[in-house]
Order: sequence, then C-alpha cells, then structure tokens
Amino acid sequence: MQTQDTNPLNILVVEDEPRYLESTRLLLRHNGHAVTPAKDLAQARAAMQAQRFDLLLLDLHLPDGVGLDLLNSEAERLKQTLVIVISGDATLDVALQALRMGAYDFLRKPYEPEELLKSLRNAARELGLARENHTIQERLAHSEQWQRFLVNNSPDIIYTLDAEGRISFVNDSIETITGQRKADLLGQPWETLVVESEREAARWHINERRTGERATRNFELLLNRHGPAEAADATYAGVVVEVSASGMYQDLPEGGRRFIGTYGVARDITERKKAEATITFQAYHDQLTGLPNRALFKDRLTQAIAHARRHGLILAVMFLDLDRFKSVNDTLGHLVGDELLQLVSQRLRHCLREGDTLARIGGDEFLLLLPHIRTRDNAAYIAEKILAALKTPFHLNGHELYISASIGIAIYPNDGITHETLIKHADIAMYNAKDDGRNDYRFFDSGLNQHLTGRMALETDLRRGLQRGEFEMHYQPKVDIGSGRIVGMEALIRWRHPQRGLVHPDEFIAIAEDSGLITPISEWVLDSVCRQARSWQDMDLHPTALAVNLPARHIEHPDFVDEFVRLLRDYRLSGGGIGIEITESTLMRDMEGSVHKLKQLSDMGVEISIDDFGTGYSSLAYLKRLPVHVLKIDRSFVHDLDHADSGPHLVAGIAAMAKGLHLGLVAEGVETQAQLECLRQIGCDAYQGFLFSHALTVDEATRMLQASRSTPTLH
Repeated sequence: MQTQDTNPLNILVVEDEPRYLESTRLLLRHNGHAVTPAKDLAQARAAMQAQRFDLLLLDLHLPDGVGLDLLNSEAERLKQTLVIVISGDATLDVALQALRMGAYDFLRKPYEPEELLKSLRNAARELGLARENHTIQERLAHSEQWQRFLVNNSPDIIYTLDAEGRISFVNDSIETITGQRKADLLGQPWETLVVESEREAARWHINERRTGERATRNFELLLNRHGPAEAADATYAGVVVEVSASGMYQDLPEGGRRFIGTYGVARDITERKKAEATITFQAYHDQLTGLPNRALFKDRLTQAIAHARRHGLILAVMFLDLDRFKSVNDTLGHLVGDELLQLVSQRLRHCLREGDTLARIGGDEFLLLLPHIRTRDNAAYIAEKILAALKTPFHLNGHELYISASIGIAIYPNDGITHETLIKHADIAMYNAKDDGRNDYRFFDSGLNQHLTGRMALETDLRRGLQRGEFEMHYQPKVDIGSGRIVGMEALIRWRHPQRGLVHPDEFIAIAEDSGLITPISEWVLDSVCRQARSWQDMDLHPTALAVNLPARHIEHPDFVDEFVRLLRDYRLSGGGIGIEITESTLMRDMEGSVHKLKQLSDMGVEISIDDFGTGYSSLAYLKRLPVHVLKIDRSFVHDLDHADSGPHLVAGIAAMAKGLHLGLVAEGVETQAQLECLRQIGCDAYQGFLFSHALTVDEATRMLQASRSTPTLH
C-alpha cells in the first residue's frame, strides 16, 4: 500500500550494492518519488550534470571513490539538494565528517524501510520550507521589508545586546527554538538565555566585544529551553547552539569608536549533536545488548589501572564465557540466541556494583571490570553471585533454557599491570574453568600459561591430524551372553599421533568440542565406519551391526539425517548395517529435534542405543518417547557387581526396566567371569569388555571375525 504523505521528490540514489539499490528504488517509487539510480561516482556526476535533484541518497563506499568526494567536487550543484548519507561503516570519524560537510542526515546499514521513509519525510518538509523561503526572498528583494523579513524568519537566532549586555533585539526564531517569549526577553541580561552551568564560559563569547578575526566563531553552548516537560529533549537539558558574535561600534565625530553592543547569530545544532552522540554510542557499545564493547572496556580499564597505580589499590578483570551457548543458536536459531544474550546481560548487570563495568566483546563472551576491591575474595563473591543468578532458567518463545558460565579472574597488579595482560590472563583462567567442568570460576596463576600453551599445541596438532589422516578406527566386539558369538562391533576412534603415539579420545574429544573440530571428526568417523561395514560385508564377515558414537553437535546439524542416508546409499548399506549410540545428555540438549531425527533413522532399520545409561537423566518419560532399541549399562555399574552389595540390585533394576520397555540390554566394561555370570543371571543380552577383547585394529578385528565365523566361542 502506498503511504506517500509528502510531495513527490526527484531523488538520486548512489549505491553500489545491487540489492540495496533495487530495494531502495522500488521503495521510493512505490511512495511516489522519481528515482535515478547510480552505482558509482562517475554515474552520479553524469546524472547531476543532466538534471537537478531534490535529494541525494549517498553511499560512502563506492567502487571508484569515497562518497565524501562527491560532496566536495559537486558542492555548487548540491546547494539546492539535501544529502542523506548511507553506510554500513561504523567508523565514527567518517560519519561525523559527512555531517559537518553539510549532509542532512546519516543512516547506518542495515536500516529498516520505515527509517528511510521517516528521514525522507523530514527532508521533504525541509525542502518545502527552503523553497517557500526562497520564493519569499525573491519577492521581497531590494526592499526594507525583505530585510526585516529575512531577520525575523531566519532559521537561526539573531540577537543584539546593548553596551550593558542587555538584550536589545532578538528575532522570532527564539520562540520556536527555545520556547522563550520574545517580549519577555527584551531588556533582560544576556544570562537569561544561557543555562546557569555555562554562563561563565559564555561570558566573553555571547557578549562579544571583539571584531574581525578575533571575534567569536562557532562557539558551542547550551541555551535554556522553556516549555512543557514532555517537550524536553532526552539527551540535552537545553538547546545546543553554535554562536558567532561580534562587537558593534559607533564612529565618533572627534575620532575613535564607541562600543554600543554586540551582534550575534546562534544556530540550533541540537539534532546534529544528537546524531553525533548516537554515532559515538554505536562506536563504543554493543548494538545487541547496549553494553560497552571491547574498545570502551579497554579505555575504562586503562583509566582504572592508572587510578589503582596512583592510590595503591587492586582491581579485578573477569572474562566470562557462556557454556555451550552455540547449541542454542544451532537448535533454536539466532533470534532466540540473541534474545537469550539480552536476558543474560540484564542478569549480569544486577550482580554488579555501581562503578563496575560489564562489556560484551562478541558472541557469548563478556568482560567485567571491578575497579574497587579490597581482596580477591571480593571478586570471588561477585563470580559466585553471577553463577547463582544464571541457575534460574530463562523462559522465552515457549522454551525453558538453562545456561551456565565459565569465569576467569585476573587481579591487578599481581596478574598483570597492563590492560592487555589482565584480559589475556583472565581469558586463560576462564579456559581453565571450562577444562575443569564448566559452570565455575578460576583465578589466574602462572602455571596456567603452560597449561594453555599445551592445550593450544594439542588443538593445533588435532587440526593437522585431521588433515594428515592420523585418525584410525578400532573396533570392540559386542558378544551375545547366551551363545558367546560376536553379534556386533562398537567403533572407537583413536589418534595415531606422530610423537605421543596412540591417543585415546578422553585426551582430545573435549578440545575438539571447544574448538569446533568435533563435527568434522564425527563426519570422518561415520564415513570410515560405513566404509568398513561395506568392506566386511564384501568379505562376508559382517556382524549384525557396527555401532558408532555420535556427539550432540553432529546430530543437531540440520542436514544430519540427509547426510546419514547419503552415506548408506553410497556404501550400499541397509539401515541395519549401522547403529547409533548416543548419551542421555545428548538427547536432553534438543529433545524435540532428537526424537524427530532418530525416528526417521529408526524407520529405516537403524538400531538406536543409549550409551552410558544410568549416569544421566535415566527418565522413563524420555525413554517412552524415543525410538530406542538398546540400553548400554555404564561400566561403573558393572564394576560394582564385584564388591558392592547394591550393585547387582541396581543393574537388576535397569534390566527389569529394559525388559518392561522391550529394549535390549548390553553391559560395558566386563572384565571378570564373576561379572559375566551375574549379568547372565540378571538377564543381560550382550556384553563388551576386556574379558572377551579390548578394542582391536581393523586387521585384528578382521582376523577375529574370520575365526569366529567357523569357531563359536562360549563363555
């Protein structure tokens, strides 16, 4: 629907991004305006030579130069044209320079259509007033009436003071700009115009006695604003003006001159100052949360360090990272993630004291400055307060979300005397908190540097290992308790490190998850297992299924099911050829998404097992909802069968639950014959463990399968 509420304008749009250019052209034409597009400075200059435009929408960054060049080179043609500068560049200096060079307004990409239309309406009104003023000026040219009209209808405040500094004349603009009645001001001292806090600074400028080059030019000050409370400006308590003033003198017959007063012009620049303040805020604050950004945090930290150094004080810097926040973005979308960050920011603010600084430095990372603390215990108290505040779930968009944080703390001056060192050491301490289980805080100590260096080296090796093919799959047999035959294999990843030797996943999986390498590693594992299943089937050695453990991040990927099906097709495998093992914690991260995806795979014949059962939620409710086929008893329960009175009863309870739900039951970590006999009596279906075999290389597993095909093994 067309919403035009201004006269049609002739508009030149200078924009090099086709998407913005076309959408802006359509929007403006839909609102009744004539639009000429230009994709660079050369086309813009050619268009301006051919015709005059009412309005210029100018992008600052163009293929053949900077938009500011056009403001300089075409200044004469632009005298009758309003310029609205549009740019995605958040650089403060460029935006301010554009405004000072005469730009009417500044819009920052991306902008909403209504923002552009609002700016356009304001510009149209400005043009209308300018044209009306121009017409009237022409009619009143060369007449005294024209001179009086020019003064009284000037958009600027024009005033004169007498020799004693009293207001002897002020034009009508004083009333529209400040709300003060012209009649009430005549005869009053100049101080009546100026807010009290600025009168001393304004004394020698608004009441100027000098002339020529020494006279006042563009001096900023604040004038009183009168009017209803709702009209008061939210940013300024008055009207910001630029004053230019000069002394007035009368030539005396006997020679010399006599001071008779001051002539001045005050231009209202409140809107420009508000625009500058907005741009400044955007340059030093996070746009999503409104918190200070890294640049402002460093500035405040530098000042706090200087103050602490002078007065012998200590301060604390905290580095806070939300735990597993990426899973929220991956499963619920970035809009929910952004809203969660806003809610987290609000809770963090309430945990701080007046004078503390909370900054968001990107993603789910925050920095905190505690400038006035007596001991490190004060910092620990704040950290504990934050962790406690985050325990309460967040409710948004119908979801109940739990989030925790890992916090690292560095203390000035013990842990560093510069802002770079303190932030770095707080970051190192935060990673230590993550390594120790997350949802906690740690203070920096010098030993953490070595730990981080080792962690970073291992992460680097991990990336290289993935590129160089250093990973390999081992396979542990799954044995039927009744017949003693191998009925399956569990695929287990190993890392053949060139210096460390064979590295087990316990040593590198956590680092892979934190670094984002877990997904490509998991994809490699699934491909390798499918390839091996095909190879064994071709040799007629295939077990019932090869089971592979998949991390939550792999399953949460939107294309997980499609990629799984593609692998089965590429390797000519049926759904029963590959089984999936997942942990309870993986399921609970995204229950709805997991149910849907696993149901699709289950319908294809893929066997779904719950790994490490009993160590997580162990809820009958989720077991009923999921297409689960097998429960795998965690090795810790199996180990208790040998020496704990309650061990057999606990495993028996799990077995009874599995049978009641018609699920298979597999025990992990079986090492003794006594454990096996107990499991047999309880009714367990199958087992894995050193009693039968450790995890085998591909060659070892192949030989075992060949032997088991002809020679059944009973235990």
